[in-house]
Amino acid sequence: MHDNYPSFPGFENVSLEDSYVLDIAVHPGVLTLKLDLLLLPGHPRYGTPLPGERACFRPATVVFSSVRDLHWTGQGVIKPAIDASGSADFGSVDSLARLEASYKIVGDWGEINLQADAPSLSIHPAPTA
Repeated sequence: MHDNYPSFPGFENVSLEDSYVLDIAVHPGVLTLKLDLLLLPGHPRYGTPLPGERACFRPATVVFSSVRDLHWTGQGVIKPAIDASGSADFGSVDSLARLEASYKIVGDWGEINLQADAPSLSIHPAPTA
């Protein structure tokens, strides 16, 4: 499978593979991924990494709305990693691609196949140092 998420509107100059998944929530009609998102140089919100960070990370949310069908396999292997600060994450988004009329998202937390509207990406204000 070939990642094509950089071609999605709003996903330019971000790296899901180097970001951290903080939460995944499924509600009727909506899939939400909360991320600590890595912004690449060239992104309009890119800035100097905060103290203690190796790159420019910002809190962000990916939302798939109007979900018509969703299959999530591999959920039984979900165990968050705990870093030195005590923060938990579920790894990264290894792959996100549109496949004809559906989307496929893969990570340490399993594989999600869904039919939905195009995802939206919201980047939240940077925390103050």
